[in-house]
Amino acid sequence: MGVVHSAHGIRGQVKIKVFAASTTSFMEYDHFTDKEGKKSFIFKDFCLLKEDMIVALLKGIQNRNQAEELKGTELYIAREQLPPTEEEEYYYQDLIGLDVQSQAGDLLGSIASVYNFGGGDLVEINLSNTREVVVLPFTKEAVPKISISEGRLIVNEELLGQLRAHKKSE
Repeated sequence: MGVVHSAHGIRGQVKIKVFAASTTSFMEYDHFTDKEGKKSFIFKDFCLLKEDMIVALLKGIQNRNQAEELKGTELYIAREQLPPTEEEEYYYQDLIGLDVQSQAGDLLGSIASVYNFGGGDLVEINLSNTREVVVLPFTKEAVPKISISEGRLIVNEELLGQLRAHKKSE
């Protein structure tokens, strides 16, 4: 959901870089954990700094030194706190690890990661039986079918082949 960017001021406030869809949706939550779920963070107050950055006061953090110790801490929420997805909507985490299959049902690989650098979602695929990694746009054309319950998604083999050929020619 976010990461502690730096300390802010002398009273224990922290700047948080928000990775959620919006800072507004991030600020709807007040309880976060670290990546391992071992440390808990309760937010006493939030303030919007800019589009993807907030300033927050955390319970138990009272001075700048304590705030500086949190720099780089990734903030997560429990899965149960997330709203249910709409049809044709997925959380990145649900896609990671899915089998990637051809339209004929052949196993091609698995989803390693999902990215969005501003131009749309991309899926990174570790291809089976090779060390090759391919990145596909996460569009209906490239990924015509997704079944979280079956643990798989179907990719457009023609587009996948074009991307592999282009990658090899570089």
